Amino acid sequence: MKKEKNGFIPIESNTLKKIELNKLKEIRVGQGLTITALSKSADVSTKVISQTERMLIDPTLVTKNKIVKGLNALRSTHEKLLAYKDVFPDF
Repeated sequence: MKKEKNGFIPIESNTLKKIELNKLKEIRVGQGLTITALSKSADVSTKVISQTERMLIDPTLVTKNKIVKGLNALRSTHEKLLAYKDVFPDF
């Protein structure tokens, strides 16, 4: 598979079906977070978060785990922690 200039591998149509259930934006907005706030908490670029939400890229498992940890770090103490499958149920 060929990488684009930005270093990402474009998503093919059969892969897109696998990531249709990405709930990242829904959860982020529900927590009242900006992309920038999540980016800082997760140590992931705003570009990657934005492109993941729009399903333009399928980030690595490591990056997805960082995003989930970043979301959990910003949750209230009384809120249940998110599991990986809550955000990325396609895997």
